[in-house]
Amino acid sequence: MEQRQLIQHGLSSLSVSLPRKWLDDRKLKKGDSVLVKEEGNSLILTTEKTVGRGKISINVTSLDYGSIKHYIQGLYRFGYDEIEVLFDKPTTLRFKTGETHTISSLLHEKVNQFIGMEILEQSHNRILLKTIIKEADEDFTNILRRVFLLIKDTSETLVNGIKTNDPLIFEAVQEKHDLANKFANYALRLLNKYGYPDVKKTSIYYHIIAQLDRIVHAIKLAALFSKRYKKQFSKDSVHIFQEVHTCLVIYYDFFYNFDLNKVEAFNKKRYSLREQTWNLKNSLLQEYNIVVLYSQISEILIDIVDARMGLEY
Repeated sequence: MEQRQLIQHGLSSLSVSLPRKWLDDRKLKKGDSVLVKEEGNSLILTTEKTVGRGKISINVTSLDYGSIKHYIQGLYRFGYDEIEVLFDKPTTLRFKTGETHTISSLLHEKVNQFIGMEILEQSHNRILLKTIIKEADEDFTNILRRVFLLIKDTSETLVNGIKTNDPLIFEAVQEKHDLANKFANYALRLLNKYGYPDVKKTSIYYHIIAQLDRIVHAIKLAALFSKRYKKQFSKDSVHIFQEVHTCLVIYYDFFYNFDLNKVEAFNKKRYSLREQTWNLKNSLLQEYNIVVLYSQISEILIDIVDARMGLEY
């Protein structure tokens, strides 16, 4: 934050200069219009023009599979329209499996999780990812609801898999996770490029969506480990999975139909879940590990309960 002096214009008008970087990022020039909103002691300036992230070039030669994946995802979410990926060797190591993968296959897989971005150019040591659609900030509200609905559906699918011990259902969870992650990536990208109309809420929305992305990742891992477990879950474990899913449904309802009484209902169920999970520990250790993984969703949700409450005021 910096202080800027007010400049007198005529008898009654005062003006202040705007930071050059802010203007350049949005490609604003003389004669362009901005919107001015009064909010308490603050004046908020907004413009329909997005922050120009433009193009970035990165070299991923020394990075492993997971690091490259998260690096590219971060740049997409941050709002870059062109990502040039350079590498001295065509392969990278995946620590998770100990296998070697080509960087090309990694990027082709990852770009499928990016709405509006495609691989446009490719050579033996260079791949160019570029946005091919025009984004709009009004998409955000619809995309956010889509993220919620996809995560609810993914969670419900997992619970059905736990009940039936069906490996095909666990595989379906992976596919649904990928779709939910795709829309979460896009929602975060829109926030970074356009912000939220009420600027002070932008960071809250970003936090909520990032946590929702963590939740769907936990659902995916629970499905993966459940498939490996290959045994029928106990009735107590199935009940806990159902209760966690109910927490997710309660939060969704709370988010779109704000009511503080729903926070009390959520907390009551969350503390009950803690007790039930603890009681399960001694009897079924392997099941317990999977159940604990999934039950953490209720702990993540409480972290964004207060975030949703902050959006109300």
